[in-house]
Amino acid sequence: MRYPKTRLSLLMFIQFFIWGATGPILSLYLRDCLGFSGAQVGLILGLSALGSIFSPAFMSFVADRVVSSERLLCLLNAVGGVCMFVFSRQTGWYQTLAVYVVYQIIVSPMSPLINAITFHHSPAERRKFGNIRVWGTVGWIAVAWFASFGLQHGGGAQTDAGGVSKLPILLDISAITSFIMAAYCLTIPKRIKKRAQTPVSTPETASVLIPASASELTSVSTPEQASAPRPSTRAALKVVLRPQVLALAAATAAITFVDKFYNVGTAPFLRSAGLSERAVMPAMSLGQVPEIVAMGILGFLLARFGARRVLLLGVAMEIFRFAACAAGVSIPLIYAALCVHGLAYTFTMITAVICLDGFCEVHERSGAHQMFNVATAGVGGFLGSCAAGRTMDFFTNAAGAVSYRGYWAVPLTISILIFIALTSKQLKSK
Repeated sequence: MRYPKTRLSLLMFIQFFIWGATGPILSLYLRDCLGFSGAQVGLILGLSALGSIFSPAFMSFVADRVVSSERLLCLLNAVGGVCMFVFSRQTGWYQTLAVYVVYQIIVSPMSPLINAITFHHSPAERRKFGNIRVWGTVGWIAVAWFASFGLQHGGGAQTDAGGVSKLPILLDISAITSFIMAAYCLTIPKRIKKRAQTPVSTPETASVLIPASASELTSVSTPEQASAPRPSTRAALKVVLRPQVLALAAATAAITFVDKFYNVGTAPFLRSAGLSERAVMPAMSLGQVPEIVAMGILGFLLARFGARRVLLLGVAMEIFRFAACAAGVSIPLIYAALCVHGLAYTFTMITAVICLDGFCEVHERSGAHQMFNVATAGVGGFLGSCAAGRTMDFFTNAAGAVSYRGYWAVPLTISILIFIALTSKQLKSK
């Protein structure tokens, strides 16, 4: 493929542009536009964890066996665009829930799939992956500002004559861009399979369920690994059942749990703080800018201070974020809380994945990461979203106003407990 870095960077940009069009404002859309309760919003967002549970099996048996990764990504984006278009037209609870679950099952395999395609067509040095992956973050930021100008047209938070929100436009932007992405995937040549022993840890299996921004920091198989033992579920299970890994999984699941409070509550919170709909997404994109820096310095921090201290730093930023939101006394303080989001994510979730990888042999890596992700992103994500929705209902008065001071106090308290738990010697890295 000619100009692989440029074309793969554009692939990342478009894919994250799609997700960024809906991710930050989905809870606000479900609550304000469709009138769902906090518990209903939490359940809908929580069910997105189903994809984290089912996508590993899907990736293992379909990608590059039944259909090439490039064409599979094309198909998933095309079907995902249809689902998002249908989702944006739903108003009933059960119909919205059903369509969104289908959409998430389709979307969840895309992140590891696009990682696999990048490794197929780019040089094998993992350090170069970050130069491509960073364009995904740029795409997420770009759609936030693009949407801001789009919603600004006509002015105000509710722009049509009837006072109807323009947030559904963002869902249509996501759907249309999905079709564009599907067409672009057809221009990416299919990988030519080599006649050789199957490597134990191929790029797609090594990066399955590893957050995209972590892939540059995790190891990739080399030709010398071709003669290593074949992957086995039993070997991966032995890794996950180690006391240190179980403790790490519990801490990471807890971090994922509290992070869902941010996903569910931030957009409605910003609206209650006085920001217009068109200002919500640019405000939330502030967290992605420091994430770019965090990805660049993470390797240095891990080498200098160790994984456990970096984890503690990330949780400390979580504590600051929730404390600042709970205080909610000024817009600048809220903006400061938004800015540390990317730092907290990088120093907690990505560090946890790298720490897990230190316990894995080559033939254990794929299965161990899959099981780890099911426990953290799957179970932790589902329970966290449901808990966040119910917490929002608990702090909602009869007039429909939410006491966000009480809402943010819940993840703040849990984050403090996580910080204390992380001081346990059980979580020392290998």
